[in-house]
Amino acid sequence: MRCVHCGNEIADETRDHVFPASWYPSTTPPEIQWWTVPSCRKCNGSFGKMERELFIRLAMCMDPRRGEAAGLSARAVRSMGIGAEGISLRERLHRRALKLKILGSMWRYKPGTETLPGFGPHPGFPEHEQMAVSIPAKLLEQVARKIVRGCEYRLAEQRLVEAPYQVRVYFVHQGNVPANVVQAFQSRGARTTHLGPGFRVTRVPAHDEPGSVMYEIVVWGTLVIYGAILPEEAQPGEHGGERD
Repeated sequence: MRCVHCGNEIADETRDHVFPASWYPSTTPPEIQWWTVPSCRKCNGSFGKMERELFIRLAMCMDPRRGEAAGLSARAVRSMGIGAEGISLRERLHRRALKLKILGSMWRYKPGTETLPGFGPHPGFPEHEQMAVSIPAKLLEQVARKIVRGCEYRLAEQRLVEAPYQVRVYFVHQGNVPANVVQAFQSRGARTTHLGPGFRVTRVPAHDEPGSVMYEIVVWGTLVIYGAILPEEAQPGEHGGERD
């Protein structure tokens, strides 16, 4: 058995959740399958730390009134140690440090602030009373690539993404998505999987390049991850699977 993320043989296998367990909203039906993939302990631990921080930052930006995000904001607050009970002193100190780190990266929202596609001020509330939190690009990209690798393993007969193929991820405002990409996800070759209200995964294989794939992954009905698995020399948009 090999690790989905680093490709190394696994001596001590763990199971990594493709979508972190803490990311599933409380409205997730009990029959929904929570995808997992084989991972080495090192990768699982490393991504677990990244996912936890990214979750708090993203969840704090979600409108708690959305059904797809039910329970996330309260969970994010507990992850920072606020209202958390029955945890060790070491864990309390860790959560406090994480809270200070995240709170230190927040500021009062101002009109014109650049926002992550899909996010922005919550309607129905005065903009000047809302807060913004920074989303580190590297953190977001690493977790997004990890999710794409996991989806490909689950949907493509346990495929590992290996050279010359690599995963690229993009975050684009919906009005700026290239026309050929939109057509690809509307083609007959597109296959969509719903993992409860929290996640929607659409996969499109390229017709002219075996092994090349495009993904549209919607998280909480808000964050859209566009992923591409392409040979190193290929550029996004060259292989879209747009032909029916």
